[in-house]
Amino acid sequence: MDKFISEHLYNKDVEVYFGGDGNQRLRGRVVGSADGVLVLENGGRRDYVNIEKVIAAWEV
Repeated sequence: MDKFISEHLYNKDVEVYFGGDGNQRLRGRVVGSADGVLVLENGGRRDYVNIEKVIAAWEV
């Protein structure tokens, strides 16, 4: 999934879904993806996400 994110979603605004209720989501601009970690930036904050926990992602 690192390669897909790097090639198709890099520098785009996305929302990622982790399952469960609708609150299990994060939004941000993709600023990196390597070694199984997705890096999202939103409002000056960086979130580091374990890609194995992501069920779906889409552009927003």
